[in-house]
Amino acid sequence: MIDKIYKTLLTLINKEIQGYVTPTEFNLLANNVQLEIFREYFEDENRDKNKNNRGLTNKGYSNLDFNQRKRIEQFSRFASITPESLESSSTSVILNLPTDLYFIVDDGITTSTGEVIEEVEKNQLNYLSKSISKPSLTYPVYEGFKDFIKIYPKTVAGVVNVNYLKTPSMPKWTFFTLSSGDPAYNPAANDFQDFELHDSEFSNIVVRMLKYFGINLRESEIIQVAEKLVNNNSIKDNQ
Repeated sequence: MIDKIYKTLLTLINKEIQGYVTPTEFNLLANNVQLEIFREYFEDENRDKNKNNRGLTNKGYSNLDFNQRKRIEQFSRFASITPESLESSSTSVILNLPTDLYFIVDDGITTSTGEVIEEVEKNQLNYLSKSISKPSLTYPVYEGFKDFIKIYPKTVAGVVNVNYLKTPSMPKWTFFTLSSGDPAYNPAANDFQDFELHDSEFSNIVVRMLKYFGINLRESEIIQVAEKLVNNNSIKDNQ
């Protein structure tokens, strides 16, 4: 999808303001826009869930809450990680989180035997350690940090399973340079990365990228340009 978006964007910008977008500029904008759309999924899912609870949505493909969850779930990931022991005096173990983690799903951290490791606020740990419900193998807890979590008690054995949503990978339109100096699309490059959003977001992505250039177009205009580009490429391929 990324090449189709890049060519559509170039065509529209050239048509509107006689400008040009370098691959570096495009990749930066592409990442910004993908993250914008991704973050809005959560707001949209919450809004549509409220509508569903009030009976304002329909079943099947018209179920807005269901559709939003599907857009989010394509970023679902699962990892089994072995905790790292701390000094002998410590009451916890360290679990380094996946580097692409965006959000841990509800009850998303469990032991190898299936117990849910519940998150607790840091100021609750002292209270819990002195109560009858202190952390144990049947009631493990964790406190969160930026890149890792601390799990109590430290006797939690084996791997820890993490269900999470990943941050979308940064899109990268890769290329090689022609003798004319122009860039040519090269999806075989090692660092190539397509958009991770669904193909249905094509027009949404282009509209948002165009707004960075002060261009406001309707979705129908964008689709017309994209279809024309596809048709032109098909003609060239058959020649």
